[in-house]
Amino acid sequence: MKSPHIFQLPEDLPPQTALALFDLLTSLNEALWQQYEPELLDLLIGDSDSYDDKQMKFDLYDDLSPF
Repeated sequence: MKSPHIFQLPEDLPPQTALALFDLLTSLNEALWQQYEPELLDLLIGDSDSYDDKQMKFDLYDDLSPF
């Protein structure tokens, strides 16, 4: 079973055309990354830098007697 894709490629797409499309999209990806890297990183990282208050509190003097 084929995995679902956003784009459906024609079955008769010549390999040369596929390579040309691949090169075009790779170049576009690189150009976007060069121009918008900081903004893209912010969007990709999103809220992963925000932590719950409980995660940020450490009890460094907790009882280690079980060890």
